[in-house]
Amino acid sequence: MAKLEIEVVDAGKKAVGKVDLPEAAFGAEVKPALLYDIVKQQQANARAGTASTKKRGDVSGGGKKPWKQKHTGNARHGSIREPQWRHGGNIFGPMPRDYSYEIPKKMKKQALASALSLRHQEGKVTVLSELELPKGKPSTRAAVEALSKLGVPNSTLVLIGGRDKTLELSFRNLPGVKVLPVEGLNVRDVLRHDNLVLLKSAVEAVAKRMAS
Repeated sequence: MAKLEIEVVDAGKKAVGKVDLPEAAFGAEVKPALLYDIVKQQQANARAGTASTKKRGDVSGGGKKPWKQKHTGNARHGSIREPQWRHGGNIFGPMPRDYSYEIPKKMKKQALASALSLRHQEGKVTVLSELELPKGKPSTRAAVEALSKLGVPNSTLVLIGGRDKTLELSFRNLPGVKVLPVEGLNVRDVLRHDNLVLLKSAVEAVAKRMAS
C-alpha cells in the first residue's frame, strides 16, 4: 500500500521524525456529494425522534356534547376535544418515530477516507509524537497549554489510538475541541473540526481500520 510522508512533531511543535500516512485514508479522492450523504445520515441517526402531540383521543374532557344538535344557532359539535377547539386534539402533529436509516459500509468507508484526505490536502493534519499530561491526571489547563504550543486552532479533533480517560476529561471542557479514539472516528467529527491532530500511535490504528 502506498504511503504519504508527513513530519512528526513533539509537544513543542519541533520535528522529531517522519511517518507514512496510509494513502487509502489520506490520499483518496474527495467526493463532496458522498460526504453530504453520510453527514445527513449521521444527523438523522442522532435525532431523538421523541416529539409528540396529543390527538383527539389523548386530550382530557369532552365526554359530553357541548350543546344540543339543533335550534341553538351554533355550529354542530360533538366534543370539545375536536381540533378546532382551544385545547383540542392535534390532527397531523408529530409523533414519536425513528429517523435513522442505513447506508452501505463501503460508502461509509469511502466517505471517511474522503474527509481525512480533504483535511490532508488543506494541510490541516498534524502528527504528534506523544501527548502526556503532568502527573497523569486530568487537567484542562494542561490541555490548553498543549494546544497553544502546537499552534492549532480552537476547532481541533485529537485522534488517539485507544481510549484514554485522562485525555478525554482534560479536553472535554474546551469548546470546539474533541478527543476521539480511532474506533470512534467518523465523517461528521472530521468535518466539524478545522484541524486534525493524530498521535503517532493513532496513525497505525487508522491504517488497520481502513484496511479491514
